[in-house]
Amino acid sequence: MPEISLTDFVDFSISTPHRQLSKVREIANRGPYDPRFDFWKPMRECIQDHADDEGWGTMLADLTDPKKKKRYPATAKMYRKFVAKQNDLKWFKPPAGTWSYQGLVVRVNPELGLELGDHKHVVKLYFKDEKLTKPRLKVVFEMIRLGLKLQDGIVPAVLDIAKGRLILPKGPDDNLLPLLQAQALAFVHLWKAVNPDKL
Repeated sequence: MPEISLTDFVDFSISTPHRQLSKVREIANRGPYDPRFDFWKPMRECIQDHADDEGWGTMLADLTDPKKKKRYPATAKMYRKFVAKQNDLKWFKPPAGTWSYQGLVVRVNPELGLELGDHKHVVKLYFKDEKLTKPRLKVVFEMIRLGLKLQDGIVPAVLDIAKGRLILPKGPDDNLLPLLQAQALAFVHLWKAVNPDKL
């Protein structure tokens, strides 16, 4: 039974069939998680630890990868600018869960819990330079709802860090679940075809 991340499932779901096949091959051959190849790991940890000025300074000073040294400072600045603009911000530990359908398990692990005023948000961080599209956002929001079985008063959200913008859903899409179920079936079918020994 394949088990994949929310990001992988979203990437698969919004891709063309040809790219979906390539995505399944990539996941099947990727190997176990290795923090050395997790580009945003130090940044994500600073965000999740609610680092102070010293913590951010230490993290940035410790960078040795030229690509990280080039990209991290601007990203850190935008995130800290977002936090500074919030008048009544509290953090809480976000829940984690899974969504499964017909043999596929999708891990749903939002990185942040943000309480802004009277509203709690479970937040997925978005670091990529590519513009966040409506199809991607719709799938992320729905998967968070499904995987975490969110109660009323808790809202899924995506923090586009490059823009310092918290994006919220306009409302649930009642037509999306059967489409996601169809994508899960497609993933399992391609997984069996590409790498049957990994079942």
